[in-house]
Amino acid sequence: MKHSLLVILTLILSLLILGCSGESQRTLQGIPGNPGPSGAPGLQGPPGPSGKDAISPQSTFLINKFSAKINEPLVFFGSGFVPGESVSFSLKLQNSDLIPVETSKVRVLDSGAFVHNLSSISTDVSLISTVNGMVTVLATGSEGTKSSFPIQILNNTKSFFNSNLGANILVNSYGIDPVIHVLGSGFKSGESIVLYADNDDINEIKLIESTADASGLFELEVDLKLSSGHYLIKAVGLEGTLATSSFLVGNSGGSPGATIVATSVSPGETSDIYGSGFSVGEIISVVILNAENGSNRIVAGNETNSSGAFLSSVKIELQEGLYTILAQGNLGSFATAPLLVSSK
Repeated sequence: MKHSLLVILTLILSLLILGCSGESQRTLQGIPGNPGPSGAPGLQGPPGPSGKDAISPQSTFLINKFSAKINEPLVFFGSGFVPGESVSFSLKLQNSDLIPVETSKVRVLDSGAFVHNLSSISTDVSLISTVNGMVTVLATGSEGTKSSFPIQILNNTKSFFNSNLGANILVNSYGIDPVIHVLGSGFKSGESIVLYADNDDINEIKLIESTADASGLFELEVDLKLSSGHYLIKAVGLEGTLATSSFLVGNSGGSPGATIVATSVSPGETSDIYGSGFSVGEIISVVILNAENGSNRIVAGNETNSSGAFLSSVKIELQEGLYTILAQGNLGSFATAPLLVSSK
């Protein structure tokens, strides 16, 4: 009996101890253990959107003419490109088509600049007969540099200009007063043109009427009845085209001792044309007389330095022969020299 009672008491005491121990464990928590090692990384997520293109260097692209036929020589200049990159050229027309220019790629110098003599934009007959008016020439570098320059394409067969952009006239006296030689370009096909002259001493005087040819060009000689002096000449097209220039009657303002020299070249090579003895700051037009079918060809324009001298490098696209070079200044100076074009 005593033994049974002792067993029961022992069991009750054990239950009480376990109950108190469980309540203590629910109210008190031990210090957390050290975390385990990190798990393996998950799969890489999809790529984000592409960033913006890097900014190109401050590049400049120029052409030596504002208007030209699509198959005539041009000179391309560039600066601010990435050194060593290759540059290609293309035409952007109004319908956004890009037409490659017929030239090999040009390598940019370490200075970031380049110069390229182009024989023609294109020799494609279909382009020569269809591309007209203002277009953009793009210069695109292999490293992403881009620049552009506008040029007005003069169609070889017909001009469809709707503005006078690019129209100009050039006046030469050849030192034979009072006759002047006037050349005009960039006018509308078949446009009627009236030439006027005026200065501070006289009212505007009508000189002569002419008509532009199918390419928007005209050329004529005018026998003046004007007193000595510096005049403005204005070519007014009856369809809205306008161009101006200046000329001198009499040799009072020019330098009588001017001389020029032209280096002999083979067809297609560059001749250096030197001049001296001109007036300081005088604007010089370089003309090849009787270059093609008896007509004259303007090949360069320049301004004399503080010594009255100038240098023009001109690519000579002429058949073999002996020609006359004329350098005519806007202040009345002029000089001539022979030019020998001969294969070496």
